[in-house]
Amino acid sequence: MIEKITFFTGNRAEYGLLHPVIRCFASDSSIKTFLIISGTHLSDKFGRTMDEIDLSHINKIFKIPFPAARGNEKEGMLSSFSVVVNKASKILKKWQPDVVILAGDRFETYAMAVTAFYMNIPIAHLFGGDLSQGGHLDDSARHSLTKLSHLHFTTNEDSYKRVIALGEEEWRVFNVGSPLMDNIAIGDYASPDEIAQELDLEIDKPIILFTQHPITTESELAYDQVKESLDALKELGYQTVVTYPCNDAGSEGIIRAINEYKKVAYFRIRKSLGRRLYLGCLRIASCVAGNSSSGLMETPLFKVPAVNIGARQAGRLKAENVIDVSCVAENIKNAIHRAVTNSDFIAKVKKCKNPYGEGGTSKMILDVIKSTKKDSRLLKKQMTY
Repeated sequence: MIEKITFFTGNRAEYGLLHPVIRCFASDSSIKTFLIISGTHLSDKFGRTMDEIDLSHINKIFKIPFPAARGNEKEGMLSSFSVVVNKASKILKKWQPDVVILAGDRFETYAMAVTAFYMNIPIAHLFGGDLSQGGHLDDSARHSLTKLSHLHFTTNEDSYKRVIALGEEEWRVFNVGSPLMDNIAIGDYASPDEIAQELDLEIDKPIILFTQHPITTESELAYDQVKESLDALKELGYQTVVTYPCNDAGSEGIIRAINEYKKVAYFRIRKSLGRRLYLGCLRIASCVAGNSSSGLMETPLFKVPAVNIGARQAGRLKAENVIDVSCVAENIKNAIHRAVTNSDFIAKVKKCKNPYGEGGTSKMILDVIKSTKKDSRLLKKQMTY
């Protein structure tokens, strides 16, 4: 019987994906829920988002800080990877969880998966099978996580089929939709009044929510790429909430560029908004812009236009609310202007269908894992290709 679950979270975006699942497991009295916290959650430079993690009903938490000032270059990513493996192995050896639950494709998450795999601890992976063929490392890490994992919870039919095509046995794969729907369903986000007060925004005027991450394989271009976006946003003159990137290689350049726009009166620059405030902003935004997966996966839930800049999310499943655009200021400006002002496009967005499920995902994951037998069949994977 499965009774002890360990979750791992390494950054704000991935925690947003996991939060409703963690909450669901933690509220079940038959489950002991442990949480390992690492990455930018523990970094002041990126907003120390651990302070926003909901620890209610968590039986035990563990922290794995990265070495100071090493998180943003390629060598630093490898150094951080080794820290996670070294420290997580000690934690898992002590607490012996029945299952480790991971989400997404981050390098920290991959390090955790390698650790659990070689310690013969079953891994349940969320968001496997997705595509984002944008020249960064996420697809390779995500599919590698699939090959290391023992249970798979996909968000859509395409990803479900892709995981099986990777050679995974069908009994291990469950298409449950996105747990993000669960946050939305219970209204777990900041109100417009909270947002107006916290960010000094006029809610009755257009608001742009902007996040742009580096592309790891072209990290040296990150500064110039985000400058194109910020120049476009400055010229448009809309109220714009700008958040820091993730800690991939190239993030130093993006942060440097963002700080050059601190004096733009209608920019609101934050290292991190936190989950509740971010979702609240998403709900009232006139447009989400940048290259975060959030722009594709969460905006359909609120019927908000999204301008997807550059190649980072190329290939990812999208709804009709998304406008793809190159990293050229004039093109970005025109796309955002269309998203905010074009009545025909806005009407289409209001009717767009969410390709990532209808909710109830967290409970489905809980039910599957509670009904899973922890035996040799679970650990001994048989490839089907």
